[in-house]
Amino acid sequence: MKIYGAKKIKCVYVDVHLHYANNAGRGSDNVTVTVVKKETKRMRIASRYIEYIDQYKTSGWQGYVNFANDRIKSWGGIIEHDGEKAGFYL
Repeated sequence: MKIYGAKKIKCVYVDVHLHYANNAGRGSDNVTVTVVKKETKRMRIASRYIEYIDQYKTSGWQGYVNFANDRIKSWGGIIEHDGEKAGFYL
């Protein structure tokens, strides 16, 4: 699944914070994904998180971020991203 331009994604069980590398190009690890407890404040820099459930890098291109559907299912599905209702993706 691809999501465009989100910085914070609300899921059923967790929140997901995205931090983009400072480049406009395509890459295999230019987006840092940090999975945190619900209602955790998003840090400006990914390395500043003290407590998190999971943190990994994934690919992104022109604002689109790639997610494996299995990860989204393990988070309980996406409710909204950046305040925009996203339905309930599984």
